Amino acid sequence: MKIIVGRSLFVRFIDSIFITVLVRLLSLINRQLLICCCLIAVCLSGCVKYDTGVNFHGLNYGEIVEHIEIGEQLNSFSQNAVQTWRDSIEQRMKQAQGRIEQISDREFKVIIPFNNAQELATRINQYFNPNSQSINGAPKFNAHLQVQQNNFLLAIRNRLTYDIDLRSMIVQSNDPKVSIASGNFVDLNFSLHSPLGVSSIDTANHLKGTENSHDRRVVWQLQPGQINHIDAVFWLINPLGIGSVLIIIISGLGYYLKYHQLPWANN
Repeated sequence: MKIIVGRSLFVRFIDSIFITVLVRLLSLINRQLLICCCLIAVCLSGCVKYDTGVNFHGLNYGEIVEHIEIGEQLNSFSQNAVQTWRDSIEQRMKQAQGRIEQISDREFKVIIPFNNAQELATRINQYFNPNSQSINGAPKFNAHLQVQQNNFLLAIRNRLTYDIDLRSMIVQSNDPKVSIASGNFVDLNFSLHSPLGVSSIDTANHLKGTENSHDRRVVWQLQPGQINHIDAVFWLINPLGIGSVLIIIISGLGYYLKYHQLPWANN
C-alpha cells in the first residue's frame, strides 16, 4: 500500500510539472504569435496611399482626382489581390465616366471631370457606390456627397457635406487581440480645393480639416473603421452675376453720358 500511494504521489507530481510546462509553452506561443502579428502590421503599415481630391477650377468646371500609390511591400505580398482591387477601380472609373493616368507600375491617378456641383455629387456617388451587380470586387462601403448652393449675385456660396462609412474596412476576429484594422495598411485622405479658398466646419461630429492657405486647400484624414463626416464651405465666382453687373454699369454710364454730359443732350 505504501508503494502504491508513493507511486500515485509521484505520478501526480509529474502530471503537475507537465501541465505547468504545457501552459507556459502555450502562453509563449500565443505571445510569439501576437508579436508576429504586430510585426506584420508594422511592416505593412502605409502600404496603400489613397488621396481623393475635389478640385473646383471655376463654377462650371472641376475634377475629382484620386491619387493611388501602392507600397512595394503590398505589391510583392499579394499581386493577385492588388490586381483584383485595381480592376474594380477601373470598372468604377468607367461607370463614373473618368480616365486613368499611369504614373508608374505602382502609382496611378483616376480623374473624373464634372461641370457643376450637382454633377460632382452624381459622379462621386457613382464612383464610391457602384452598381453591385455590374462591379465585381468593389469595396462595400457607403458614401454620400451633397452640395448646397446660395446665389449672392457676384459669388455663390457652396456648402459641401460628405459622409463616408468605412466601418467595413476592418478585419474582425473572435479574439479582440488579433483583430486588425485596415487602417494599418491604408492611408486615406480627402481634400477640397477652390480658387477662393475653403473653410472647414469643425464640430464634435465632423472631422477636423487641415487648411493649407498656400494652395487654398483643406485636407481631411479619413479614419478606417468609422463613419466619417466632412463639412466645408467655399465660394465660387459667378460669371453670369458679374456679367449682369457690368451690363448694368455700362448701361447706366451710357445713360448718364447721353443725358447729362453731351452738348446736344439738352437740345
